[in-house]
Amino acid sequence: MNRKLTFLWKFALLLSGIGFSVAVVIDASRSESRDVGAAETDVTKVTATTNPKRSTSVVDNKAEETPNSAKRSADEDAIRLTGDDYVKAYSAADAKSISAQYTPDAEYIDEQGNLYQGREAIEEAMKTLFAANTGCQIGLEIQTIRFVSPGLAVEDGTMTFTASNGSEPTESRYTAMHVKTNGKWFTASVREHAPKVRRQQQAQLKHLDWLRGDWVDESEDAVVTFSCDAIDGGNYLLRKFGVHIVGQDAMSGTQRIGWDPLTGKLRAWIFDSEGGFSDGLWHYDDEGRWMLKSTGATADGQSASNTSIYTFVNEDTMTWQSVDHEIAGVALPDSEVVTIVRRAPIPQIAIEADLSKSN
Repeated sequence: MNRKLTFLWKFALLLSGIGFSVAVVIDASRSESRDVGAAETDVTKVTATTNPKRSTSVVDNKAEETPNSAKRSADEDAIRLTGDDYVKAYSAADAKSISAQYTPDAEYIDEQGNLYQGREAIEEAMKTLFAANTGCQIGLEIQTIRFVSPGLAVEDGTMTFTASNGSEPTESRYTAMHVKTNGKWFTASVREHAPKVRRQQQAQLKHLDWLRGDWVDESEDAVVTFSCDAIDGGNYLLRKFGVHIVGQDAMSGTQRIGWDPLTGKLRAWIFDSEGGFSDGLWHYDDEGRWMLKSTGATADGQSASNTSIYTFVNEDTMTWQSVDHEIAGVALPDSEVVTIVRRAPIPQIAIEADLSKSN
């Protein structure tokens, strides 16, 4: 029985923080099993979203032409070409070329209201942005260009930023004022407008897309399986898991993962078949690992907490480890690092055989 409970404890933890109640029982027998070092946890997830200007993402390339482009004035064409040049300079991380498009005393105001006055300040701001976001891209969609006077034009449009870290593209509106000097158009002022509040559930969940599918961890004594699929229109991920020991069902549970708009983090709600539950926050650390730090209660009413560390290896492999596990204030040893592999699909011939049996 102790051996069975040991595997229950280890693999319940493996399946994202579920199984706090089992862990309590195992703790009493951990001195009899060297595997009892496994621990389950959850840790805060820092969203890939930071300053939309600094690490946002974007798409697009050229300003879109309007149906009456043939009727546009030469001045409007010239202003649109400056937009193309801006996009090219941005893609090349060429801060000097960007700043050269502004008048000497131009002003640039970003989404957060930060003011950069003059070409030098704008160039330094661009250098800082490119240093922090190597490979980032920008797209411009010019919506209107209005001529206030022969040498003064106001442009309204949308900027889309794409960071190289795979985060979701982010859009913001902008207004630019252009002036014509010695026959050439320069930008005298740019003001970005903070994007309207929009739902981010599906976009943020894409960061955990690699969890989707069917996975397995097998040993001589136990098999743990779990599946992960998007539900509710892609607003949640649902992970279902089962622990099988010596061919017998030993434990099952679910974990629902969703975006928490109040904290700006990915959250997990976990329930196991023993009656234990927990919830936690996901966090992506500097070492490329996803960590889930959870707190909850065992089926026996004892407080429990832990941190699970997931590392994406490739499309078919991930590793897991549990650290900082406590039950009723008592610290448990960190677990070993476990390798989990994607489960091979059931051969079609086996499916057909099962169907024929049922008929």
